[in-house]
Amino acid sequence: MSLLRYISALILLAVLATPAFVGAQTNGGSKADMPDGAASPDRPDITETKKDANDEEAKVFSFKAQFKELFTYTDTIERSFAVNTYIDESTGEVGYSVKEKARNKSLFANLMRLRLSPEIKGGERFLLHVDLDNEIISSDYMKSREFDQYWRPSDYNDFADLSCEPVYDDMSYYRMKLHRAYAKILLDKFTATIGRQQIRFGSGRLWNPLDILNPISPTYVEGPEDQKGTDALRLEYYPFDKTELGLIIDPKRMDNDEDIGKLNSDNTNVLARFKTSLYETEIALMGGRVSHRLVGGADASTHLLDGLLRGSVLYAKPDPGREYAQASAGYEYNFSFGLYFLIEYFYNENGMNYNSNLANAYERFVMEGMSEAIYRKLANQLLTWNQHYGGIALGYDITPLVRGELFSIYDFQGKGLYAAPSLKYNIVQNADLAIGVMKAYRMGISRTPTDFESLINHPYFFFSLVAYF
Repeated sequence: MSLLRYISALILLAVLATPAFVGAQTNGGSKADMPDGAASPDRPDITETKKDANDEEAKVFSFKAQFKELFTYTDTIERSFAVNTYIDESTGEVGYSVKEKARNKSLFANLMRLRLSPEIKGGERFLLHVDLDNEIISSDYMKSREFDQYWRPSDYNDFADLSCEPVYDDMSYYRMKLHRAYAKILLDKFTATIGRQQIRFGSGRLWNPLDILNPISPTYVEGPEDQKGTDALRLEYYPFDKTELGLIIDPKRMDNDEDIGKLNSDNTNVLARFKTSLYETEIALMGGRVSHRLVGGADASTHLLDGLLRGSVLYAKPDPGREYAQASAGYEYNFSFGLYFLIEYFYNENGMNYNSNLANAYERFVMEGMSEAIYRKLANQLLTWNQHYGGIALGYDITPLVRGELFSIYDFQGKGLYAAPSLKYNIVQNADLAIGVMKAYRMGISRTPTDFESLINHPYFFFSLVAYF
């Protein structure tokens, strides 16, 4: 499905649904029973707003925009090989010699993104939201494997191809894409959301084992809000306050076939979820089938000593493949003098250094690109090389306008220490500047390589400007 057809389908749904839902409000339709718990980021409040205190016509259209510039720089070692031939004078046979050359090469990229976000509301019952991204990237390693894997994330087997690339040459790259595009309908205690949306599960801050539809590495330079969404149907039922029953249907293609009519139910992801709150504790259970893996998990968070304690566990049984578990636990606390502190532990039984089949699939992906066999092994999971990780995060407002942050991970088995200090400056009310660096250090001798191997000798620098309109 193309980007234009996707937008057209959502607009048609808006045109058909809005009058009916607005009419229901005018005629005294009952208001959706919203849970009393804290608002979930994937279930925004869509209560209508009035133009003034005289109860004039409800505002049904709004428009926001965001501009972002992100500059990144690192370097790498570029290796080349020269093969020379010679004749052995004593035997007369032809021989070969290989000479390796290595040189440092800079890798920079500059992303400029304009995100346009129109929104239509039909009373309290309907919402249509679109985030349309226009991106221009300039780089000195355009059309390389490294550029494609970082700046052009795989959309293999996605239900819809929601991007187009009018320009991609040796100098520049221009892309249009639907970052988010979904319609949400509320009927009493039911909510249905369809389209490209962000679906995030789990309470972990750094690692979320249950966040398997939108897994994101904690070292990703952009945050979860800029992670690619999921084309899915999400159904939610709220039988009681602070209790939610959910069902996610995430259809996928087979062999990346462009024909939507050939959707394969065997590749479709299905998840069911139950979440409730007991006093100051929130508990969630989840189960289903994702990327040919039976999955089940639990998540809990509770207040402890004025801080928040959380933990989650995921069990997965691939078909075929060996079963494995992933788990995380963490604690966060805000000190009275303004320091934010977070500590978290992550365990991944399926680390690639301990699963040769998974490691081979990943290496094939890096060298060859995605295929159906590789997709089934790598999709919808947090990929790490080792099994045991600890992380801390610190944040402090140095002045009302300047905030310093430090994020660090220790790889216990690979003996690698990752550190990412950054500074953010609020230059005006709706604009922020940020600068930071990602660097890794080897803390000892290990038989297994660390996840942060490339950052030991090649730190990654970034600078960003974000403005909201």
